[in-house]
Amino acid sequence: MSLPFPALTRAVVLFALLLATALYFAPSQDASARRTVAVIPNGTYGATAPGGYYVYFTVRNRKVRNLAFQFQITCQASDEPTSEQRFFSSTEAPDGRTIPNNGKLFMRWMERSEGRYGQVSAELKFGVRDVANFSAIIPEDRFAAGPDDTFESCDGVGSLRFHRGSELVPPPVVP
Repeated sequence: MSLPFPALTRAVVLFALLLATALYFAPSQDASARRTVAVIPNGTYGATAPGGYYVYFTVRNRKVRNLAFQFQITCQASDEPTSEQRFFSSTEAPDGRTIPNNGKLFMRWMERSEGRYGQVSAELKFGVRDVANFSAIIPEDRFAAGPDDTFESCDGVGSLRFHRGSELVPPPVVP
């Protein structure tokens, strides 16, 4: 039996075979539909911990506002053999950042706190366990110091579990 268009028939069969193979190996729509989107209700969030640590912020329409936190950093003076623990308080975080669908918001900015200027990072994770992670890196500031001043660099990290419905107001800064 001879077909009127044998080349066209082979092309259609080849195209159907390629289409079936592509559909077989393509990710299913069910897998992409199962991506979780973190549910983040509007409200006030916060936590305090022993030793002066705290975090406080509000969420409205998936936007974080009024983020304030405090944690300890370690400072090392250039002319001292030992380091000292100090507090770093932040109130100048960028306002109105939108929380991504995965529930993890990461922010980085420059800030001056207690006379120290450095890079601050904050990560807010919403999910089964709501966690706030912070870090600060403050290099020596030789330009703002006088001839008799000591130079110190500081850094530190902090982490707190926070919860929604917090009525706490950030405590005063501990010197």
